[in-house]
Amino acid sequence: MASLFLITLLVDFGLQIVFGVLSIVLKSEKFYDLIGGLAHILCALLGLFYTWGVPDGISLEAKLIQALCICFWAGKLGGFLLYRVIKSGGDKRFDEAKKNPIKLMLFWMMQGLWVYINILPSLFMWQTSIMKLNFVTIIGWVVFLFGLAFESVADYQKTAFRNKPENKGKFITSGLWSISRHPNYFGEIVLWYGLFFSAAPYFSSQWAYFTFLCPTATALHICFISGIPTLEKSGMARWGDDQGYARYVYSTGVLVPWLVCCECTPLPSRELLVDEEEIPKTSFFEDENKNDLVDVDLEDNNV
Repeated sequence: MASLFLITLLVDFGLQIVFGVLSIVLKSEKFYDLIGGLAHILCALLGLFYTWGVPDGISLEAKLIQALCICFWAGKLGGFLLYRVIKSGGDKRFDEAKKNPIKLMLFWMMQGLWVYINILPSLFMWQTSIMKLNFVTIIGWVVFLFGLAFESVADYQKTAFRNKPENKGKFITSGLWSISRHPNYFGEIVLWYGLFFSAAPYFSSQWAYFTFLCPTATALHICFISGIPTLEKSGMARWGDDQGYARYVYSTGVLVPWLVCCECTPLPSRELLVDEEEIPKTSFFEDENKNDLVDVDLEDNNV
């Protein structure tokens, strides 16, 4: 039987190449996210059926639930992103890439890599012969469900906010967006860590534990490459001089709910946090050597 890792790799990147070429010909990116979801689903089904019917009574319950988790998430996210792209008329990420076939194909190859990284821990689970359902696996699925719910609610809240005409040009600060500036990304990171922990008890190779780096790579990509940096830059361009936006940014964590620290993106000026009438023009400091009061201009001292 051919290696499950090789089969899923070929299917994953085969899809990206075929639809990448189609995307170049049509100069359209509208089905990009849909194919990303489809690749997850096909790889999950291949992993599930890889050991289907194998003798020796190998249990399939855990493998089935793991595959269903991935399929449900991929179907939900792929469908949601397709709806959003169709409604908005396009995806701004591809505005420049569509002018360059090589750059556009690179986007598709990166998606293939993203898909494979996401499913790699589960591939080690699906190719094992371990039979018993493990308690750690159940905990992992609970974490997955929490992350999935968090992501889904955040996406729904933002979509509902944007669909109201009176909110055009505004930024959302309600619901989960009041405790995190990117709650959907927080949920996505959490759910992939959950699927790693649900797969870990079935690892039959020590090398498999290195797949902990897979959800970590997803988290780093979202936090530092594509995701949060792109949206934060866009937010600064649109509302960087807005006092309300400045107060929202400084009072709301960028990713983890309620954690207001570890900022690694451009921030609005802190001067926006205080109303002009509340800023004193001068301050007085007592000279240590004299009993005189010295008038000091705040601007000269960068206070």
